[in-house]
Amino acid sequence: MGPFCARDKLGHRAFLEEPGFTFYRFGRTETMLPDGRLVYIGGEHEDYCYPDFFIYNDVVVVRGHSDGWAKAEAKVDAGLVPFSDQPMERLDYIKMDIMRNLPTHAAAVEGASPDEIDIYGYPTDVFPPTDFHTATYYKDENSGREYIYIIGGVGYKSGPHRQATLVHRLDLQDFSIQRLETAGEMPPPEKLKSTTRQGDTISFEPGDPAGLPPGWDQYVLSLTDMRWSKVE
Repeated sequence: MGPFCARDKLGHRAFLEEPGFTFYRFGRTETMLPDGRLVYIGGEHEDYCYPDFFIYNDVVVVRGHSDGWAKAEAKVDAGLVPFSDQPMERLDYIKMDIMRNLPTHAAAVEGASPDEIDIYGYPTDVFPPTDFHTATYYKDENSGREYIYIIGGVGYKSGPHRQATLVHRLDLQDFSIQRLETAGEMPPPEKLKSTTRQGDTISFEPGDPAGLPPGWDQYVLSLTDMRWSKVE
């Protein structure tokens, strides 16, 4: 249930006059880690023409199981306990919203409790609002550290994603994000569709995640020297 339906059900104005936090999003990524955690990155809510349109620059991590939380949510969905009567803090409301809007294929975390959800926020100069990007898991065999490479995106019209294909690296040890400088022949902005990792390289299939006319070129990013190359 998204914000529109929730507010309408409670008798409030159906549209928010400004953006708010919701997990009812498009263009976010979901990455399953080897230990079973699910990492969700960014995404947008609503279309740009609505007042509550917003593009997020957060990371949400869901871990563990809890039958109790699943049963509590089921009672709310069944109307046995009104949503407005739930004795929860604001953060718990946010986490309930996350659980309500998890993709259906995320069965591994169905029933996660609020204390099993971590939300990380970042300054926009560290990690800009990002949607329709790619997210690729990578483990450095030398150091043992694990990362997610966040590449590309659409973002706002005035945002940096419209100017270049950005590369950010999410450190899964402390969940810090770092923007990485790249060299070589990088793909045009907004032209990445999906990725395949082979060893220390990430290959990008052609296409446009925002539904614009697809490109036909393929690109490879080397993680050892952060250099792009175009596949001829």
